[in-house]
Amino acid sequence: MKARYKITLAFVLLTVIVLTTLCAFVYYHTAAQKERDFNIRLRNRAATIASFLFKLPEKDFKLLSKLDSATSNLLAFENINIYNNRNQRIYRFAKKLADTAAVEAELLNRARVEGQVNTTIGLRQSAVLYYKQSESPVVIVVSAVDENGIANLRDLWKSLVITLIAGTLLSFLSGWFFSRQLLNPISKISSTVTSISATNIEARLPTSAIEDEWNQLAITFNNLLSRLQESFEIQGRFISNASHELSTPLTSVTNQIDVILNKPRTNDEYLAVLQSVKADVQHMTSLTQQLLKLAQTARGGAIQTEPVRIDEVLMELPFLLKKLSPHYIVTVFFDELPDNERLCTINGSYELLLSAFKNIAENGCKYATEHAVNISLSFIGNKIIVLFSNKSITLNPDELHTIFQPFQRGTDTINKKGYGLGLSLTRRIVLLHNGEIKAEIPEPGEFIVTVILPSCV
Repeated sequence: MKARYKITLAFVLLTVIVLTTLCAFVYYHTAAQKERDFNIRLRNRAATIASFLFKLPEKDFKLLSKLDSATSNLLAFENINIYNNRNQRIYRFAKKLADTAAVEAELLNRARVEGQVNTTIGLRQSAVLYYKQSESPVVIVVSAVDENGIANLRDLWKSLVITLIAGTLLSFLSGWFFSRQLLNPISKISSTVTSISATNIEARLPTSAIEDEWNQLAITFNNLLSRLQESFEIQGRFISNASHELSTPLTSVTNQIDVILNKPRTNDEYLAVLQSVKADVQHMTSLTQQLLKLAQTARGGAIQTEPVRIDEVLMELPFLLKKLSPHYIVTVFFDELPDNERLCTINGSYELLLSAFKNIAENGCKYATEHAVNISLSFIGNKIIVLFSNKSITLNPDELHTIFQPFQRGTDTINKKGYGLGLSLTRRIVLLHNGEIKAEIPEPGEFIVTVILPSCV
C-alpha cells in the first residue's frame, strides 16, 4: 500500500474514532439527562396528586378524577394509581380506560422502604412515591411516556449519524489532499534522484529556506551526492594516474625492444637494453604491489588482528629506513610508558601498522632538508598519539588536503622517486584500525603528521 493511502486511511480512522466517541458521549449524556428530567416531572406530578388527595373532603376520588381530567398538561399515556398499605388500589386514572400500568407489590414495598423509586417498563417511565404525611399513608404511582424526549433523541440520533458520515467524508477528502501535499516533496526528490546518473552526478536536489524534514532530507541527499561525485572524481583520477604510471614503463620497454631489434647489436648493447628493461619491469612490479595493497585495504577491513605494541613497531623504523638509505635519520622519542601495558597496545595487524609508519617516516626522510624525521609517542586517556615531524621548506600548505589521495604528489616531489601511493595506503591502514591521521604545517619549514589510535583499554 502506498504511503498516501496509508496516511489517508489513518486520518479517516482517527477522525471516525474521535467522532464516534464524541457522538456516543453526546447521545448517552442527552438520553440520561432526558430520563432524569422526566423522572423529576413524574415525581412532581405524584407529589401534586398527593397534596390534592389529602386536601379533598373525605378523599373524594371522583373530584380528584375530575381535576386530573381537567388538567391541560397531562403527560403522554399518563397513568395514575394510588395504593393503600395493603397494596389495594384505591384510585386509578387514565385518559384511556384500557391504558393500564401494571404495578407489582414488590415495587410498592420497595417504595415504602426507600421513599421513592424510579423505574422503566418498556417506553413507560414510572415514579413510585410513598406519601406518609397523613393518618393513612399511600403509595402513588405515576406512569407516562416521554414522547417529546423520545422524538428529540431520535432527531439527535439522525443528526449525529449525518454528522459522522459527513465528518468521515470530509476527513477522507482532507486526508487525501494533505497527504498529497505532504508527499509531494518526496515525489520530487524521487524523480530527481531517478534522473541522476554517473553522467550528470553534479545535479542536486532543490532546497528551501524552510527548516523542515523534507528540506533536511534534500540536504542529506545532496551531501551524499557530493560525496559520491568526489569518489567518482577520485576514482577517475586514480584510473588515469594508474594507467599513466603503468603505460610509461611499458612504452619504454616496447620502444627499447623495437630499437634493439632494428639491426644486430653487440653483447654489451643487448646487456644494456636488458638492464634498462629490467629496471622498467621492477618499476611496474613495485607499482603493481602498491596498487594491490591499496586495493586490499579498501575492502573495508577484513584483517586478522592481534595485540600489537606500538612502541615495538616504532623501534623497528630506524633500522628499516637505514636499509633504504644510509642518509636517512629516524629518531624515536617516548614519553614515560604507562604501567598498564594495554594502554600502549592496540588490536591490529603488525605488518600493516609497520608499513603505514614506514611510509610516513620514509616520506619525511625523503623530502626533509636533512633527511631526518623525529617520532614521538605519547598517551592521552585511552588514545595513543604518534607524531612524525621533519623540517621541509618546500611543501605548499595548499596541498595538505590532497596528500592522502592516491597518486597525489606535492610540487616538491618532482625530482623524487615515488608513485604518490604511500600516504594514501597509510590513511587506509589507519582507518582500518579505527584511528585518525592528519597533516599540518604549524609554522613555516615544519611538517607534522599525527596518527591517533585507540588502545586496548
